[in-house]
Amino acid sequence: MARPTHRRVSRIVLLDENDNFLLFRTASPRLLVPVVRWITPGGGVEPHESHHEGALRELFEETGLRVESLGESFHSVSGESIFNDGHVQSTHTEFFVHRTSNFMPTTDNWLPNEHVDITDTRWWTLHDISQLDQGEYSPIGLHDIVAKAIELT
Repeated sequence: MARPTHRRVSRIVLLDENDNFLLFRTASPRLLVPVVRWITPGGGVEPHESHHEGALRELFEETGLRVESLGESFHSVSGESIFNDGHVQSTHTEFFVHRTSNFMPTTDNWLPNEHVDITDTRWWTLHDISQLDQGEYSPIGLHDIVAKAIELT
């Protein structure tokens, strides 16, 4: 199956009661750069979904947390992904925020590739993420995106 030339993505800044936020460490063998990085929960939006609907589905699939609404997106990023076979895909990502109690996400609803790609799950602080090099997380500016999410909640 051919990859689309454009991908819509929804991501969720999931905050706990102490402003810690959940990130997944991914190591996708299909991407050229970055191959290993920390990212927020979320993923591709299906053609029939809005960004909000995709965010709700992805949050449940990747963490087991089911919520009725995430409100409006508060940040967006456009960019591109380059695959190891040379395919270039433009992306548009909408970020949502949700506050919850700290919990251990479940892997029960992960897709087969997520069991391969996601190698770690961790709750972070803003200080923690500021200690990483920019190439260790995605997107660039994640610290500022999370700080903005904290201010909004």
